[in-house]
Amino acid sequence: MTWRHLSRHKTYTALNVLGLALGIASFVLIGGYTRFERSFDRMHAPNIYRVESRFYRGNDMTDDWPTSTNGYAPAIKDNLSGIASYTRINWYNSERVVRYGEVKFREEHVCYADSNFFSFFAYPLLKGDPATVLREVNTIVLSASAARKYFGQADPMGRILDVSTEAGTLHCAVTGVFKDIPSNSTMQFSFLISWATTPEWLKRFWYMHESYTFVQLTPGADIHAIEAGFPAVAERYKTGPALKDLRWAIHLVPLPDIHLNPAKSYEIEVKGNRFAIDLLDVIAYLILLIACVNYINLATTKALDRAREVGIRKVSGALPAFLVAQFLAESAGIFLCAAFLALPVVAFSGPWLVEHFGVSGFLFDWMVVLRIAVLLTVAALASGIYPALVLVRLQPAIVLKGRFTFSARGVRMRKAMVAFQFGASLVLIAGTIAVYRQMDFMSRQNTGVRLAQTVVVKAPGAGSDLNHKMPDAKTAFLALPGVISVTASGAVPGKEVATFGANRRYGAPKSDERLYEMLRVDHDFIDAYGLQLVAGRGFDITRPGDSTGVVLNESAVRQFGFASPAAAVGQKVWLETIDSRPDVVLGVVRDYHQQSLQKPFTPIVLCMDPKLGWVPVKYFSIKIASTDAPALLKPVWDRFFPESSFDFFYLDDFYSRQYRQEIQFSRTILVFSSLAILIACMGLLGLTAYTTARRTKEIGVRKVLGASVRHILGLLTWDVVRLILWCSLGALPLAFLVIRRWLDGYAFRAPLTWWQWVVPVVVLVFIALGTTGWLSFRAAVARPVDSLKEE
Repeated sequence: MTWRHLSRHKTYTALNVLGLALGIASFVLIGGYTRFERSFDRMHAPNIYRVESRFYRGNDMTDDWPTSTNGYAPAIKDNLSGIASYTRINWYNSERVVRYGEVKFREEHVCYADSNFFSFFAYPLLKGDPATVLREVNTIVLSASAARKYFGQADPMGRILDVSTEAGTLHCAVTGVFKDIPSNSTMQFSFLISWATTPEWLKRFWYMHESYTFVQLTPGADIHAIEAGFPAVAERYKTGPALKDLRWAIHLVPLPDIHLNPAKSYEIEVKGNRFAIDLLDVIAYLILLIACVNYINLATTKALDRAREVGIRKVSGALPAFLVAQFLAESAGIFLCAAFLALPVVAFSGPWLVEHFGVSGFLFDWMVVLRIAVLLTVAALASGIYPALVLVRLQPAIVLKGRFTFSARGVRMRKAMVAFQFGASLVLIAGTIAVYRQMDFMSRQNTGVRLAQTVVVKAPGAGSDLNHKMPDAKTAFLALPGVISVTASGAVPGKEVATFGANRRYGAPKSDERLYEMLRVDHDFIDAYGLQLVAGRGFDITRPGDSTGVVLNESAVRQFGFASPAAAVGQKVWLETIDSRPDVVLGVVRDYHQQSLQKPFTPIVLCMDPKLGWVPVKYFSIKIASTDAPALLKPVWDRFFPESSFDFFYLDDFYSRQYRQEIQFSRTILVFSSLAILIACMGLLGLTAYTTARRTKEIGVRKVLGASVRHILGLLTWDVVRLILWCSLGALPLAFLVIRRWLDGYAFRAPLTWWQWVVPVVVLVFIALGTTGWLSFRAAVARPVDSLKEE
């Protein structure tokens, strides 16, 4: 009986099945993606926390870092209760050149790790013993992919890899191979060197916050007591002058929370966005709810067609429970068909979203499947029960006399459901406009730095005698056709400087020390990148004394406490680790966007001081007017640095990658918002088709009495327009709050303008009229005789 009814009303069934299938597919895809984003680091043991560093002057937090020093972990374990075990991984200068014979590659993360690293975390070893692989000096463990890259099919165990470090080259024996790190791990690495290989002075050093420290707490341990007890412990260990006047504190962050927490300085991993993930979850539920509302609306509207059938069946003795069961079976049948139709949509769309939209991945584990199954069951019951109860409550005597009409309460309920669809659509349209305005704003902003025609080559590894070879290498590069400029630096635009120094003005007390990003540059850096000088001058190669000078950005001027950029020029500053003399401020450059517009300007000190050996040169930036720059540059590189791989990137592309997550989010919002509106329009189309059919005789009577086509069209469309206008009063304030909350994550953001709130209403009106317009026009121009001839 259920199948017979569905097959007899093909248009009604098709609209319902298609709308529900799109809703279910969207819900499944978004649910799989958000589940993946929330699954990071949940494969490890419970009660693992990352020890993050915080610094306070009084009650004001001056700095908040995800890293800690190598000395934190043993001090916490020895002095505070509740710590079951700890492990560390040092990311400092972890990009290294790895060589095996003639095979050499620059690897992004080659880190030092504690001997218990593979016992502490659940990264499975394919070869080697977790308890011993990182125990000995000069031992290394690598991923399965790295093992194939360097050794092919040969057994890597016991073979020697040469690894460049800042101090020279390590010769490390392979003692283990681990399974490739899953993509839902915050830490991504291919090589780990034993902690025993670290220089002895560095193993418990308290003045380099370059490591991730993880602790596993005992059951019932008091996190707040551990955090509160650390400052007193730190006072016994921070014996050096740097940051001595600050209160050193820690914050214990649960390992599974790290990925979606806001990004911090020094953080290596690519972070997610908790607010965006929560918002996508809301959109998933909205889409499914809109699809269910479509079904309920269409089902209750068709109650007029089924009223006589129900009346006859009730007179024939059919029980209400039997009738409810039949209608619920019809609902379940439609949902089941929609679910089966959604499967190929999900199977096709998932890889497509990963490939074209940069979606990081999907996770369809048993939790996702269970949640989807429960929700679909609830949705099928909820969507079927209301139309069923409407029909079952009909009085046979009234129905069989043809006097059945919808109650005022039923009409209000149906309008409320349409209003919900319109309101959700308005919020989604307004959100999509806001996201794209912000993307456009960031792409149009002046970064304050020239990026075009710049090829960046990563500096060679240790042992390359960079300081002596660099002048000759620069000269050779400049002699190439098309090369405009060459400059060396510790970071390039789009890359966090990530080297900090505690500095202060000359004559100021130690308590005035603040942290500044220390950017190693050469004489040509300011001109090559087009930084704008607002006071003083840049570095001059004809003035040897400039090597002990610095150039500040405007943010650094303010943090040092100078009255203005002009007032800063000629003044002296103390730089961390240089106690014999201060450095002179040569000039001030305008603040420029070292990183994306999501982040604020930071105080940067451009320096060349030879005593700052701990501030490294990491990049050569070569401005070149050539379409085949790598082929032109590589022979020169191989001549000067044959022991190092030639690794390069185009700076404009590299800088744009900072917005990859925002672009992915904007595209995802656009796709699923469009689907939600499409599903709502499908329901509106079906509803309009049915209501205009039911009003055919009314329209015929009005036309006989003199109503024009224009009047009839206004009559049929005004209800929709009025409903959208009423919905906007509630939906747009909600959209405003959500958009403001999202924009709070950007230091530089597009201003909100009045037209952003008018356009969604206009767009939705046009969409709604476009959806219903043809049906309304056809009803308005129909001949009255065709609709009244049976009267």
